[in-house]
Amino acid sequence: MRIPRNDSDPNQTFGYFHAGKILVMLNRGDYWQCAFVIAKGAFDEIKQRGLPEFLTNLAGIAPFLSDRTDSLKGWDDISLLSVAVDRLREWSRPGLLCIGDSAHAMSPVGGVGINLAIQDAVAAANILAQPLLSRSVTDAHLCSVQERREFPIRMTQRLQIFAHHRFIWPALSHKGPVRQLPLLLKLLQNFPVLRRIPARVIGVGFRPEHIHTSDSHRAAPSQQLASES
Repeated sequence: MRIPRNDSDPNQTFGYFHAGKILVMLNRGDYWQCAFVIAKGAFDEIKQRGLPEFLTNLAGIAPFLSDRTDSLKGWDDISLLSVAVDRLREWSRPGLLCIGDSAHAMSPVGGVGINLAIQDAVAAANILAQPLLSRSVTDAHLCSVQERREFPIRMTQRLQIFAHHRFIWPALSHKGPVRQLPLLLKLLQNFPVLRRIPARVIGVGFRPEHIHTSDSHRAAPSQQLASES
């Protein structure tokens, strides 16, 4: 859902854990992109309780939003996103290659879906550029993309599932105030140097990709300029 953002609001992205409720807020400039995390299948029950109670819950988690939760006029302003973490057994068929979300559904945890999709695309370009130019693409070339990218996808999904089981679901089932952080979060809080590890995993990934350009391709622009001059 979107909720207007005021200039006096905090600037940073937030994740609120409060009495069995989780609210994630992303700063989009003039509005907050918000995610109210619920257990799978609970949306119908929330709708039955009514929109006013839902808006009250939002304001209870983030009180500074209380003066504008009424910007959500109805349930049409609130979209349900079903979270799945899975992947295809085979990413390709003759003449077809799946990458990104079509090959592997990622959880929103870490916001890494777009990073992985771009890395898939770079890996596919590196592997398929020359075969495509020479019209010699084979099934083996397509399979090579999966062989290259499946390891980082598996590792990232394992971390996401770990986060779901160790942090998200316990927080949803804990109806009282959160008085004690999990050990892992305590370590990250007390030893800032450790924050580099999740930052690298989220920002760079387990197998970063770089565009590989052949010498002939690098020489092409200068050769073209020389011929035009």
